[in-house]
Amino acid sequence: MSHLRFCIRCLLLILISLPFTSLQALTNEESPPPYYAKDSLNNNRFLLEDNVPLADKNYQKLREALPLYQYAALHPWPTIPDNNLLKRGANNSAVPLLRARLQASHDLSPTYYSFNNVFDEELVLAVKKFQQRHGLKADGVVGQATRRELNIPPSVRAQQIAINMQRWARLSSALHDRFIMVNVPDFKLYVFENNHEVLSMKAIVGKRDRQTPEIISRITRLVLHPYWNVPRMIASKDIIPKVINDPYYLDDMHIRIFTVEGGDSVEMSPYEIDWETAQKNGFQYFFRQDPGDDNALGQVKFEFPNSKHIYLHDTPAKELFDADVRTFSSGCIRLENPFALVDYLMKTNPKWDEIRLQDMLDTGETTYVKAARPTPIVITYITAWVDEKGDIQFRDDVYGKDE
Repeated sequence: MSHLRFCIRCLLLILISLPFTSLQALTNEESPPPYYAKDSLNNNRFLLEDNVPLADKNYQKLREALPLYQYAALHPWPTIPDNNLLKRGANNSAVPLLRARLQASHDLSPTYYSFNNVFDEELVLAVKKFQQRHGLKADGVVGQATRRELNIPPSVRAQQIAINMQRWARLSSALHDRFIMVNVPDFKLYVFENNHEVLSMKAIVGKRDRQTPEIISRITRLVLHPYWNVPRMIASKDIIPKVINDPYYLDDMHIRIFTVEGGDSVEMSPYEIDWETAQKNGFQYFFRQDPGDDNALGQVKFEFPNSKHIYLHDTPAKELFDADVRTFSSGCIRLENPFALVDYLMKTNPKWDEIRLQDMLDTGETTYVKAARPTPIVITYITAWVDEKGDIQFRDDVYGKDE
């Protein structure tokens, strides 16, 4: 009898997977990473899960979640109609559909039963869980953004899972022991030690037309009160138009202009330059912003070798961290709480403490500090993963890389 049940379960898995042969081919194009048992029907694959590297753990957990979304593609979950806001206390014919939808994705317990149209407290909690898993403000209210995520077809989610399984597989060798990870679609920076998150903070990443690239490197140096050497693209597209509109913009922002003569940098007056001509014919100079309150890099930047001239840094524009979608930069990564990362990188230096840091900042001078803990950094693009509570997380494909 047990053998018969085993065969039936295998047959069901095969039937569920048949319409998704392309997905299965995608998930099998690379050998799965180690650290998981080969019994695909056993949910306790990880005997020592704390010892499983992050990438391998996510590969396997996504692999376990995939059949749920494949099954849902064959038996589609309800679509939530475009009504007004659905929130606590609402009496609306869409509420039963919302319950069924949230039960299908396991955000609402399958044992929960209600036969009325009232948006009750259990539904509020389920909506909050769904919102948290999709990077939305967890307010328990079904508005336009939440409804859009609810109505994404399960076949799309299944494909998203499969694509991200391969991303995690490719990261398997990079995410070990101690590392910093910036996940661009999540707009966050994480620090991991021994497969556990020890620090996280909001991040701002590049715009869709100025994307933050994927990089594997190592943070080696911090710069307090940094100068900002303005990239030529930003100078041409952003700063010169502002100077044309406001001749005092450079003075107000403490940005200076230099040209190179005989290998030396020579400062120029902004009033000597024909800005209209410079915009049309190409800008032959370079801008540098002095340290200070207006500096685009804030009070600290973090350097790591890479060919794209990307770095992490502070920012004076703290209000931008309140946005849910934080694609505001020209490629570099702005941090909400950069000095927490300073503390992490310097904590093994017995001579380093908050007093010494403050003394350096009080000078107002540019200071270069070697990281006491040079730490691997991985800037990656992940739109599906499993968090430490075991919940699958999805994020919008902000750069269109899942297509």
